[in-house]
Amino acid sequence: MWDRWLADLRRPEAPSPREDRTYYLVIPVVIVVLAQVTRPGSIGQVLLLLPAVAAFWLRAFDVRLPAELFAAIVLGSAALAVSREGNLEGAYFLIATMVLYTSWTLGSWTRAILIAGVATLVEWWVAAKVIPEHGITWQPWAMANIFTCVLGRTLRHQQGLIRQLEDTRRELAEHAVAEERRRIARDLHDLAGHTLAAVLLHVTGARHVLRRDVDEAERALRDAEAVGRSSLDQIRATVAALRADERGTDPALPDAADLGVLVDDYRRAGLDIRFDADGDLAGLDGPVGTALHRIAREALTNVARHAPGNRVEVSLVAEDGAVRLRVVDSGTAGPAEPPDGPHFGLVGMAERARAVGGELDAGPAPGGWRVEARLPLPRRPEAVRP
Repeated sequence: MWDRWLADLRRPEAPSPREDRTYYLVIPVVIVVLAQVTRPGSIGQVLLLLPAVAAFWLRAFDVRLPAELFAAIVLGSAALAVSREGNLEGAYFLIATMVLYTSWTLGSWTRAILIAGVATLVEWWVAAKVIPEHGITWQPWAMANIFTCVLGRTLRHQQGLIRQLEDTRRELAEHAVAEERRRIARDLHDLAGHTLAAVLLHVTGARHVLRRDVDEAERALRDAEAVGRSSLDQIRATVAALRADERGTDPALPDAADLGVLVDDYRRAGLDIRFDADGDLAGLDGPVGTALHRIAREALTNVARHAPGNRVEVSLVAEDGAVRLRVVDSGTAGPAEPPDGPHFGLVGMAERARAVGGELDAGPAPGGWRVEARLPLPRRPEAVRP
């Protein structure tokens, strides 16, 4: 308990905001003028209020004036002026304003309450002990001190919430920008990697049969050209989607239903692929289907890039509310993803799996590389009984 109380006392005092400088400069002058108009005093009594006005001006220009010293100057000045003959009672508004600003800027509840309590005690002492014959009532001023103290603490809490909201908004904006950069990086990596791997396979095949079978070489080059044109269209569509304000007219993304076409493309490019699908795969579309297609494409791209002579087995199985994709190549020892350097392909596949609530495991396999992804199946809407 004592440690908590001491920690509260050590909380720093916030500097006076620049936007409040006008209030610090103007309000005390207005209060002194109104006090002189409503219950006038002598010139000497008015001059006694000048230290209080000066204290407010010092706070306005961010001079390191401690809250307790600021409160002592204002309290002493106002109490001396009022206690002479009971005039200038309106100067007590200087005390209420001081309580407001100190409770607003102080980080410590204890110090703010003590200042408000001492201010009330001074007003009671002047009214009841120094000049009781003048009939000054201290109770309304005590209520004003309580009100301004609570108001100041409320304003401080509100400012803290505003700062937290601004920090959160900035963090969310930075997170959104970073996530968009990662998404663009994944898309460009998948698209460029798939395109180059497929084109290189076709060109390599054409080079191998160029002297023996011109027709087969021409077919391989036509396939390479078709892959290049298709990829160019995808790049243009991606750039158009990034520049568009609305995404409702974007072309549909490939999903699990296009895995057969993807496998056929790589098979025609020269990969030895076996593809098996088992389970209820109907309606496997949306984010999960797209993630499956992108993961499979990246895995096949890695095989085509690093071990094009390996045999590849691709299996897609749906069971127990999840779908499992497995891509394994074998034949040439060594991984299908380079062991050194940044593994953007593996990172992208893992991010795609996590984005839909799944998981991905990849690593060396006997004579090749293994990629396994387990993604949750999307829930189907229950049929409504008539």
